Amino acid sequence: MIDRRRFRIVARVLSPFLLPVLLQLVLIVSPLGADYSVAGVTFLPQQFYVGDRVEMRAVVRLSRAEELTVPAPLPQLEWGDLHHIRLVPRGAEWEVRVIFTPFQPGTRTMPALNLGSVTVSGLSVHVPSIVEAGDYGEPAPPQPQVVLPGTRLWTALLVVLLVLLPLAWIVFFRRGRRYLQELLQRYRERQPYRRLLRVVKQLTASIDQIDGRAFYIALLEQMRRYISTKVGADCMAATTGEIGAYLQRLPATDADRERLLQLFRYGDLVKFASVEASVSQRATHLGELRSVVESLEHAATQQKQKQKQKTEKGRQTGVAV
Repeated sequence: MIDRRRFRIVARVLSPFLLPVLLQLVLIVSPLGADYSVAGVTFLPQQFYVGDRVEMRAVVRLSRAEELTVPAPLPQLEWGDLHHIRLVPRGAEWEVRVIFTPFQPGTRTMPALNLGSVTVSGLSVHVPSIVEAGDYGEPAPPQPQVVLPGTRLWTALLVVLLVLLPLAWIVFFRRGRRYLQELLQRYRERQPYRRLLRVVKQLTASIDQIDGRAFYIALLEQMRRYISTKVGADCMAATTGEIGAYLQRLPATDADRERLLQLFRYGDLVKFASVEASVSQRATHLGELRSVVESLEHAATQQKQKQKQKTEKGRQTGVAV
């Protein structure tokens, strides 16, 4: 009875110390990780050489479900560079993707990959050489210098341009310069006409949205600008009577001058006497103005052509003399 009591007392005293020791022994005796097998290895691209970036995909099959992790830091390759490792779970299998660049030909072995619960080792890589043993052959003969496609064509065009440009400069410079000056002058002369037509178009679009006074203020102001450029005088502050005198300088018929003058007089009545201007009356004035201005531009063009022909005829007569 005394021995049993002593045994119980000793067991109670030693149990807190024996339990951790027993657990450590169990962990040591039990397996440290899951077993694995490599089901297959593929390479992308399948054909690669020294210096190519390659991806090796190894399918690792585990004996039981385990969570794998990417080793950190990555192992070092003595025969190349290891860039990246990626793990793709596939149920009881894992696909280990290793991206590397080999720098030495031959059959090489990957370093052991510690993936947490398993350490995969023994993965081999065969790096073929571009020049196989005994396949040296004779050196290729010297080749002509490589030129870009179309080089001969562009060279010929450049030579033609270098030859023809001075000739074209001598033959066409005077005539081309004169034509360019005439084109620019014609553009500047027709610029007031284009501005007037733009204002007429805007007033036509909003003819029923603005009142008569604002309508005739905008219209007569643009007409004054147009007449000023045509007669070479400032008509912006001129009275209607003075405008009538300036209209005598325009290459227009008496009827067209009278229509323009009547437009100015009617606009003054609307602006200063508060005469009611209907939409139909405004539309009539816009149509008359467009017709008169087109006639003025046509007459001015004919007048300049006659002047030009007269000038050229005088030059030819002087040369003949």
